[in-house]
Amino acid sequence: MASPLVLPEPKNVFLRLISLLPQKTFQTAVLSTLARAVKAFAISLCFSLVLGILIGADENLAAFFRFPLSVIKATPVVSIILVAMFWFKSSAVPVFVSVLMTLPVLTETVAAGIKSTDKKLLAMSEVYCFSFWQKLRFIYVPSVLPYFFSGMLSALGLTWKVVVAGEILSLPKNSVGMALQTAKVHLETADVFAWTVTVVALSYGLELVFNWYIRKIRSRFQPESADGAQAPQAGGAANG
Repeated sequence: MASPLVLPEPKNVFLRLISLLPQKTFQTAVLSTLARAVKAFAISLCFSLVLGILIGADENLAAFFRFPLSVIKATPVVSIILVAMFWFKSSAVPVFVSVLMTLPVLTETVAAGIKSTDKKLLAMSEVYCFSFWQKLRFIYVPSVLPYFFSGMLSALGLTWKVVVAGEILSLPKNSVGMALQTAKVHLETADVFAWTVTVVALSYGLELVFNWYIRKIRSRFQPESADGAQAPQAGGAANG
């Protein structure tokens, strides 16, 4: 491709990225977008955890929320962003849209984890008079965690995409989305690629950090034995 306007050379994109890194506007935009993504992810996590537990434990609630969650998943992101722009200020639009779009993903994974809990283990816990906290610690948490972690990883990647998309349309001050939109209007293709590389790198870095925390949490609830094999859960040990 002989036109840098259509497709810039990787070298030019790299040089442009290097020139952007020390700029205060670049750093402010990245930190602002990062803060919105973390805020949206945390809010979605809290709501989804509560809603997922309720849906997983009660079939009537599951039937009640099935249609709203399906509507949210089927609605185009752009439509939600445009509607949200009438309701919120520009800085809140990406957060709201991201929470709304990741809510079904996390809720359904938590509900699936609750429903997959071994009924025999629950019956055993009644026989041995487990307290509520013992049931939570030794039965429900190990059952839900694999589903929950999988949903969190999916939601984390989706959060980044939706937040940046929301910023591109709502144009909040000091944001990666606004920088992408400005570069596009000024036909600065190398800048578009440089900012995109930044978003991908941040997303990948957060995923690595998140995976590290997941391993730490998983090792706490499912410790490994000396030979590297995973130790049996409390329920399995009791069955044995």
